[in-house]
Amino acid sequence: MLHSSEVPQADILSDVIRTVSFVQQHRGANFSMIARHIGKGERQGRYYRHAAQILGLINNHQNYAWLLPDGEYFLGLNPQEQMDYLRQRVRGIRVFELAEQLIRSNPGCSEDDIEQMLIDEGITISTGDRRTSTIVSWLVDLNIIRLSGNSLFIR
Repeated sequence: MLHSSEVPQADILSDVIRTVSFVQQHRGANFSMIARHIGKGERQGRYYRHAAQILGLINNHQNYAWLLPDGEYFLGLNPQEQMDYLRQRVRGIRVFELAEQLIRSNPGCSEDDIEQMLIDEGITISTGDRRTSTIVSWLVDLNIIRLSGNSLFIR
């Protein structure tokens, strides 16, 4: 079973990267500062901070974020190396592993199938839809899957 805290809900991976970079520049940044920096509302500032935490690039305590050694390493990479690094990281996160397995075993499945997988793993229906879009978006951005119409395929 998955816990909702294991599943990011920050659709734009490049804004997660911008969050990590901002935290490097502003140690102790809070979600409000992050939200303003990436041009999102405060709630989304929390989502993007949390996504960077799931990736193991930043940490947060009492609403103050700081860069972890892996985040420092990540920011020192060139853009292609960053994508390779994130691809490896994402493939080690259980929810993405499950999604990739589902798509691999059911080529052409849909986002609805990913959402159903989340629900089957214990994620609530109201949360499943929002988190499904993040999962698919990241996997597409990292060239792990491709979206053709409403169908998902492994690259």
